[in-house]
Amino acid sequence: METADGGVNTINVGEATLLLTSGGGDAVHLTREASQDEPGRAAVPDRYFTSNERRSALKNRGYDLLALKARRWSRKTVCGRHWVGMASNTSEPVGQFGHVEAFIPTCRRCLTLMDKMFPDPQSDSRLPLVVQMITDLILEHGFAEIWDVPGDQQAVLRKRVRSAVRQQVGHGVRTYVHDTMISFVCEQIYEQHAARHQRTAAEAVARLIAGEPPPPDAPNSRRLSWGAWALG
Repeated sequence: METADGGVNTINVGEATLLLTSGGGDAVHLTREASQDEPGRAAVPDRYFTSNERRSALKNRGYDLLALKARRWSRKTVCGRHWVGMASNTSEPVGQFGHVEAFIPTCRRCLTLMDKMFPDPQSDSRLPLVVQMITDLILEHGFAEIWDVPGDQQAVLRKRVRSAVRQQVGHGVRTYVHDTMISFVCEQIYEQHAARHQRTAAEAVARLIAGEPPPPDAPNSRRLSWGAWALG
């Protein structure tokens, strides 16, 4: 975020500078800088500068009037809404809106789109091996599970596994994330082996009652750990 010394209330996401804006409601939105072929608008409406009293009030709050007046910003927020003015970055309002200090966006749609602006994380060296192992398990059983997946590797892992399964058999894969665990399910393949899965589950229960170890094809054989495949 730029401080009041900079005059505008912005955050930087990757290479983009985004203005925190208000539409008169409770949500705080993000607004991009205007493109070269787009008429930009100022961070606050022109009426905020129509009297000496208003201009003095903004100066006293630490705002740079030239920065506020610069026609730098797109006319719509990242989520496609029209906005009224910059959200305040001090305890005092900029004008009629933005009366609460705002240092982060609260609009869910803006937050979702903001995530896509960050550069992709560097892929872990073990990723191709893990993708292949999970894909093989899905093709054989219809599902797989992996634990301890780092947060910055989860999205790319899910994407690559879905792509690999679709390329090989043309089926989609659902993924479910809980903390560091990811489950992969291909319903079409799973249904093809439903009878075998039921027999395996019954054998596992029978062995458990008898105090014996689970059969080789027990569900745990489809559970992987990210940390077990460290390379180098």
